[in-house]
Amino acid sequence: MAALCVALATFTVTSANALTSIQVQEIKKAVLGVPVPEMPAKAAELVTRAEKKDRQAVAVTAVRSIVLKHRAAAPLVISAISKAAPDLAPTVAAAASEVVTEQAPLIARAAAVSAPAQSAQIISAVSRAVPAQAATITATVTPIASRGSASTGSSSGGTVTISNKPINTTGPVKNFPLDKPSETADPVLVYNQPPQ
Repeated sequence: MAALCVALATFTVTSANALTSIQVQEIKKAVLGVPVPEMPAKAAELVTRAEKKDRQAVAVTAVRSIVLKHRAAAPLVISAISKAAPDLAPTVAAAASEVVTEQAPLIARAAAVSAPAQSAQIISAVSRAVPAQAATITATVTPIASRGSASTGSSSGGTVTISNKPINTTGPVKNFPLDKPSETADPVLVYNQPPQ
């Protein structure tokens, strides 16, 4: 009886961390049931709506379903999911790279752009998934990881001066915007204009 209880408890723990075949079919149906341009958004939506314990399994299932059917959508799907769930970026990038190995550097870059804090983990995960392209993956993602944030909060200095004078004062207009327009001596006929 004790062995039966232990076996049942083990089975319950493993099934709690995995998706049922019905859930997998629902995820596939949901992501493949929309037009290709909407697939990345649909996958990201499914991942954000999933329970915390199922998010990784939902993300990997959605990625593999889409990438197996539409290989070219891989970087876009990875980018959308990585933006929605940055902690899953290394996992989904590796899952997609296993399916479309020739796109591994693009997939890693898409994940790193959407989740820059995870760049090192993305490089590691995708390099393990596709070891033959590890050097290319590292070279593609490293500039993203080392560039830092665009919004540092500090300015680089300098003075901004606002004036109503034009930058180029060498032309015929000297007192911009105070000079009134002058009438031309020789008018130009513009076609397709009503006669006056």
